[in-house]
Amino acid sequence: MPLKVLFGSESFRDRIDMTDAEFFARLSTATKLPTTSAPSPGDFAAVYQRLAANYEGCVSIHIGAQLSATGEAARVGAQTVDGFRVEVIDSETVTMPVAFLCRVAAEQKTLDEAVVAVRERVPKARVLALLDTLRYLEMGGRLSRAQAVIGTMLDLKPLLLVKDREIKPVDRVRTRTRAITRMVEFFRSDLPVEHVAVVHAEAPDEAEEIASRLRTGLNDQEVTVGRIGIVLGTHTGPKALGVVYIKK
Repeated sequence: MPLKVLFGSESFRDRIDMTDAEFFARLSTATKLPTTSAPSPGDFAAVYQRLAANYEGCVSIHIGAQLSATGEAARVGAQTVDGFRVEVIDSETVTMPVAFLCRVAAEQKTLDEAVVAVRERVPKARVLALLDTLRYLEMGGRLSRAQAVIGTMLDLKPLLLVKDREIKPVDRVRTRTRAITRMVEFFRSDLPVEHVAVVHAEAPDEAEEIASRLRTGLNDQEVTVGRIGIVLGTHTGPKALGVVYIKK
């Protein structure tokens, strides 16, 4: 269920109506931050109704409620579909850990087991994000103009952690190279993990470098690399990097 990005009156579904590259090219020249919106309850009801023709129920896992109204729209939509069990789960997080939770659900034998397995892991999800610039947080009203200017003048690179329904500052590092090293250090201090990936916004080479460094000491554990979509990219801006994982 794609979320949407709106540039004025123009609406784009994430990775359906606009590619990541097209979005970041347009974002880089925007003087006003685009807005984002969740799917409607009707959108969800249509999907659940279609699934009900072939399945007894589903696990519906979504971006954290502290970040989006998507989960609430899913719950309202599910109430309109009779005879089809929908277990809506708030992931309390964003980006690739949601995919990890979906994988966990798919590996279970029954819907009940899937719900239990996913809910056990929700508190263990982590997103460690490195932003290249404070401009987009400032444009979105999440940072004062003065803070953004000071941060830019000092070339501070903020490290943020999404954990337990909160976005917490971890560190502010002077250079991007040092910030990447700090990310790797933080991740290694938080081992062991069940799933891990590196995500990026138009920074594939650095993402691959981080993934290679993470693989050291993980005993051949898979470390995938993925892209940050246009909805999350609205708030991170280009060149953002993230180490995302589920703790054991």
